[in-house]
Parts: sequence; structure tokens; C-alpha cells
Amino acid sequence: MMPAPEPLMLGALALPLAATPLIVAARRWPNLREAVTLATAAALLACVLALWRAVAAGARPGLVLLQVLPGLELALRLEPLGMLFALVASGLWIVNSLYSIGYMRGNGEANQTRFYVCFALSLAAAMGIAFAGNLFTLFLFYELLTLVTYPLVTHHGSDKARQG
Repeated sequence: MMPAPEPLMLGALALPLAATPLIVAARRWPNLREAVTLATAAALLACVLALWRAVAAGARPGLVLLQVLPGLELALRLEPLGMLFALVASGLWIVNSLYSIGYMRGNGEANQTRFYVCFALSLAAAMGIAFAGNLFTLFLFYELLTLVTYPLVTHHGSDKARQG
């Protein structure tokens, strides 16, 4: 039996968001912090794969999160192209996390916790983009993505990094 897609859509958004306070709480224990990152990435991929099954079966579920104004809603909807984007993003999160852990540790990078928090938030925003049910929702999640990826771009904190 296939699980209902609406809770899975919310789960795909909530998993990376729920991981951020856990990553912060584990900041003094790098192994735990990185285990939380990897476990969340794996759980997100499992969630997205379950959603893929629903879309492949022909389902196109939608969900209104918030009605801002009459006719202006924060809405999610599952569609094949969005699912492809969600699959790529969630699959690459695992690969990127494995690479980042080795890179950050190997180079003794500072601010690793901030990096993992911002990366988790960027995945939540990417899931919002993938499941956007309208242009307003797409715009909000895209803007959120630009805000939470800025610390990733400027991670080194140098003037060159801040300039772009």
C-alpha cells in the first residue's frame, strides 16, 4: 500500500528544517553532526522516492499551506518535472554531504556547523521549488534559496568570496 502523498510532501519540506536544530545542537560533536546530516539526507531521498511512486502511478496531489489573500496561496503540487528535480536534489544531497564531510575535515575548515545548517535549509528550499503549486510559491522558495545559499558562497569569509 502506498502512503498518502500529502504528508510526504510536507515531510520532504520538514525533514531538512527539522535537521537544522539537531545539527546546531551537535556542533561540538562532529561525528554526530555529520551523522544527522547523512541520516536526514537518506530520509529525504526515501521520502522523495515514495512520492515518485505516487506520481508514476498518475497521482497529481496538491496541498494549500496558506491562503495569503483571496486567490493568492502558498501551495504545493506534485508533478513529474518537479519530482525529477526533487529526486536529483535529494540524491545529490547524499553525495555532496559525503564529499563535504571529507573536504571540510581534510582542510580543517572553520564554521562547519553553519555550512551544514545552510545546506539543509537550501535543500528545504529546493524541495519547496520542486513542489511549488503556483508562481507565488515558486518565487517565495526561490528567494529563500538565494538567502540561505549566500553563506555557502561566502563560506571562507574572504573579501573575494563576499564579492561573488
